[in-house]
Amino acid sequence: MKRALVIKIAIYSMLSLIMVGLLGGGYLWYSMEKTMGKMYEPLPSKEWAVPVFESESLPGTLPIESPVLSDANAPEVTDATTIQASVSADGQGESISGYAIDREEVERLLHPDLSEEDPFSILLLGVDERQGDRGRSDTMILLTLQPKKGSALALSIPRDTRALMPNSGKYDKINHAYAFGGTSLAVEAVEHLFGVPIAFYMKTNMEGMVNIVDTVGGVDINNPRAFDFDGFSFPLGIQHLNGNEALAYSRMRKEDPHGDFGRTQRQRQLLSNAIDRVVSVNSITKLPRLLSQLSDYVRTNLTSSNMIDLAVNYRPTINNIETLYLNGSGKMINGIYYYTVTPEDRQKIQTIMLNHLSAA
Repeated sequence: MKRALVIKIAIYSMLSLIMVGLLGGGYLWYSMEKTMGKMYEPLPSKEWAVPVFESESLPGTLPIESPVLSDANAPEVTDATTIQASVSADGQGESISGYAIDREEVERLLHPDLSEEDPFSILLLGVDERQGDRGRSDTMILLTLQPKKGSALALSIPRDTRALMPNSGKYDKINHAYAFGGTSLAVEAVEHLFGVPIAFYMKTNMEGMVNIVDTVGGVDINNPRAFDFDGFSFPLGIQHLNGNEALAYSRMRKEDPHGDFGRTQRQRQLLSNAIDRVVSVNSITKLPRLLSQLSDYVRTNLTSSNMIDLAVNYRPTINNIETLYLNGSGKMINGIYYYTVTPEDRQKIQTIMLNHLSAA
């Protein structure tokens, strides 16, 4: 039950806040249209690159705890996968070819028809963006939705994950992709890392959480570990937080024994409670103000028509979310900490997600 709640939070964080605007009827439709128009930012068109899961022979693995790639109900890896290992020319590691996916399938996944209930993937980004500073993506969640199977898969990507930057060909932390090239580079970096075509994105500025939380009257959380951060004290147990407190609660990372994974769980906890408050009857009158705030803090390449299709056709799918976890390890490379994932585990993620997106 606890696991199901944690999974639920991640996706409802952004999708449900927008979709709930459709529940208010005609009075809110105009506000919804204005909001979606302001939030809409398309991605530049690009060619799909066949993924190659490269690795490097780098020493220095740290003994850290990390979740295991597992889910009792996740799709199994099938014989559709083609694996070929080879040593690179400089002997620095191996590369593995990815899932056998043809161009027609790529086009279908990159340009889904939501009115026809096509499966698709979306990247959810939570960015720490401030005035004069583009910032970095603190939260990255890759989500696949398959309405014909009535299910969705979510993969939370740790911000320190080591990835090859498509624009430079150099390795860096995955959350730096947003700082280097905005949303488009963040999407491309995740596509390269896992080999899954991404049709849509939704980005929210974590600073916007303050106003949203205050608008819904605060949030209730059950803190599993007492800590102090950014001038606030968070005792063990159930407590009510205002917007500024919620933002601080969601940002603490270094004192958490689970690091980025622990912070991600706290963010999901906050967002889950915020969503529950938004969809409550008492919050309906606050929707116009919430929609106005969303237009300031959320950007997406989903159109208003797409959002209607999501609300009408994909609601059961969003209510049935399973989770995937990365099986990685911590490494210090040139004095910098990274979370590294082997080519084999990245290829497993690709296989599971593309099997899930398959129309069969």
